[in-house]
Amino acid sequence: MPVEWTPEKLRTKSPKEIQTLYTRARSLDVDVARKLVTMILDNDLLVDAGGGLPFDHPDMLEIEAICAEPDAVAEAVAASGGGLPALAGMEYRLVRALGDRYGPNFTTNHAGRCIKEGMLDRGWNGTVQKPMPAGSVARSATVFVKKER
Repeated sequence: MPVEWTPEKLRTKSPKEIQTLYTRARSLDVDVARKLVTMILDNDLLVDAGGGLPFDHPDMLEIEAICAEPDAVAEAVAASGGGLPALAGMEYRLVRALGDRYGPNFTTNHAGRCIKEGMLDRGWNGTVQKPMPAGSVARSATVFVKKER
């Protein structure tokens, strides 16, 4: 007989155990599995032991998708051309999409990693971390320079 999950029962599990349950449930196309996924997400139980979100968390997947949008990468390239961190050019998209879910749980760090991929693919090299402009959610991010030919 399958386990009847409740938020209370889930809270007795370690973050790693919850991640395993989540990953397995996501792979199943049945109501009980979908309910478990929803329960885990609705109760903010899908976190790494260190407090971050796992890469398969919906917020992290959304960050990846936004950072991969051609217009977002073009804005990151434009910011880099002006000497700003690449993230400064497109972070507003993340704030608009995620609201207050962007900022905690290492989401800004993940955004920086994701936009880096687009920058490297377009011939830019990461250099140093610089403070983000005033009003940004992320405190600092990588500055990229165009590769020399």
